[in-house]
Amino acid sequence: MAGVVSRIPFPLSGRTIAAASSFAQSGVQYHFALGGLPFLSAINDTNKMTRAGAEIKKDQFDNQREPGEQSLASWWLRSQSTFIGGGGLLYQDPDQVQVANLQNKHAIQYYSSIGLNPWVNGKLTLLRQTTQRIADATSNRHFVVGWNDGTDRYWSAVNTVLKSDTGAATTTITWGGANIIRSLTTDGTNYFAADNVAVYKGAGNGAGASFVTTGTANTVCRWVKGRLMLALDNRVYECDNTPAKNLRFTHLNAGFTFTDFAEGTNAIYAAGFAGSVGEIYKFILDTSGNVPTLASGGVLAAQLPRGEVVYALTTYLGSFVGIGTSRGFRVGAIDDNGDIQYGPLLITNANGCKAVAAYDRFFFVAATNDISSQSGLYRVDLGQPVQDTNSSAGGRFAYTTDLQAHVAGEVSSATNFGNSDRMVFAVIAQGSYLESASTLEASGLFYTGRIRFNTIEPKIFKFVTVRTPSALMGSVSVSVIDPGGGDTTILTVAQSGSSTIDNVVMPAPAAAAEWVQLKLTLMRSGTDTTQGGEVNAWQLKAMPGSVRQRVLTIPLACYDFEKTQSGQTVGYEGRTLARLTAFEQLFSRGDAVAFQDLRNDTSDLVVIDDYRFEQSASPGANNSFYGGILWVQLRTIADVVTS
Repeated sequence: MAGVVSRIPFPLSGRTIAAASSFAQSGVQYHFALGGLPFLSAINDTNKMTRAGAEIKKDQFDNQREPGEQSLASWWLRSQSTFIGGGGLLYQDPDQVQVANLQNKHAIQYYSSIGLNPWVNGKLTLLRQTTQRIADATSNRHFVVGWNDGTDRYWSAVNTVLKSDTGAATTTITWGGANIIRSLTTDGTNYFAADNVAVYKGAGNGAGASFVTTGTANTVCRWVKGRLMLALDNRVYECDNTPAKNLRFTHLNAGFTFTDFAEGTNAIYAAGFAGSVGEIYKFILDTSGNVPTLASGGVLAAQLPRGEVVYALTTYLGSFVGIGTSRGFRVGAIDDNGDIQYGPLLITNANGCKAVAAYDRFFFVAATNDISSQSGLYRVDLGQPVQDTNSSAGGRFAYTTDLQAHVAGEVSSATNFGNSDRMVFAVIAQGSYLESASTLEASGLFYTGRIRFNTIEPKIFKFVTVRTPSALMGSVSVSVIDPGGGDTTILTVAQSGSSTIDNVVMPAPAAAAEWVQLKLTLMRSGTDTTQGGEVNAWQLKAMPGSVRQRVLTIPLACYDFEKTQSGQTVGYEGRTLARLTAFEQLFSRGDAVAFQDLRNDTSDLVVIDDYRFEQSASPGANNSFYGGILWVQLRTIADVVTS
């Protein structure tokens, strides 16, 4: 059996010495120390010490699906030239998981906007303002329903009053009842206004007459699938033109209250709740005859999570379902069985969403006290998904805040203004608000996501560019928001000014920061209220802001016996191998170590990037007088407090 030739003087791995171990001078006056190991200098005319800046960028190739700004050299860039992804993006970073057939979120989304229209590709413009048309100071729910008799109009029902409004003039209607109106709907020509006594039917601006009885304040009527559906407390009726109401379903819970109806391809849906339980029922239609008839009573089509109840329900384009709840708004889809599969909460609102309307490719949703603490509408773009979802299970779509009332209060109803592209909504205790045909909001705000380049390392943010039309109407202002909450104005482009805010120096933040956020303010023209500021793109330039590293290449004496400047000889036979082995242990650990310049009393925390040991003479017998020059390449990572 072979014996042990010699013991291993140092462990092969592990961290047995503190990374920043230091050396204290005592007796021999060494020049340098590395991780607590002292060395004399081997610097001379032949062996030169060098100090240089470390390379901060690495060679790379662009393997992303959508090459662009990440491919460019010199600057770290973030830019955006379309805003159709809507709000809700906290960080303006590229998606870590890219979804097939969807654009990167950071390229189309942003954090938030107020008073702005992002839905035209490549344009950010002001929305149209609203005007209060029919005021009401009561706490009763206010209903609005659009209609057209050759002129765009809407009915307004609040308290005991029913009116029709063209946007220029209102007409008070003798609707037939005398109590508080609890629900309002239309078949396109006639209105149906319900109170706790009856549902009253009338044509256009004409007088109404009792159609069917109600007998409760918990009354909801909707015209769906060519018939009037009526909910009274926990019961659902189908009304015919006899006129008569035919009971179709009674909920087993007497405390259940139905809140809304909507229509699908082959079913009618009824939503309601009891306590903390929200449910949606479907009534299947038999289409075998000339006129579809209800073929079954209520069957559960969807149940909301416990604690979330349904306030409003709207179906659109044959498959989408807008669900306004006590927690906000969800988008659902109707599956092949007629059941409703809904997605996650798209919009969260602590006040709930009690109104949903639809036009073009959009849902318009009640935004109660959520536009700078005031009310209006959100807009959801059903044509722009921002997350890959199963089409049968609803999903996440682009959205942002939309029309504003500039007052606080619960948004109780929303509708289209006749056949136009204008919207109407009602705010309880305030009145109804009609979107202008052409007059824009006085101003709008846009906030990018936080721009951090996918890392929390500090950056130096230097330049911003904002593109506007060559003939700018109104104005555009740019400011930067820093992590401390500071809001610093950079530049304002006035009407008929330059079309580009190009590479403007950013005065803030004054020091390197993890992220910044751009705020754009668009103002309406002072000479034409139908024109305003417009933004087509923005871009920001930054550089890495971490403390720049230095690379030191130093020749160190590593001999068995060495002579100091004072003529003192130090060492022993075998010292070179012991020190070289100790040094290689430091190197193999890969940890940071303290590098001391003992002559100048300075110290840096460094990583040993590389080394080589050069021996120019053969050792003597038994490896005596072994030694050479140890070249070390060190990269600083931090300064250590000097003595």
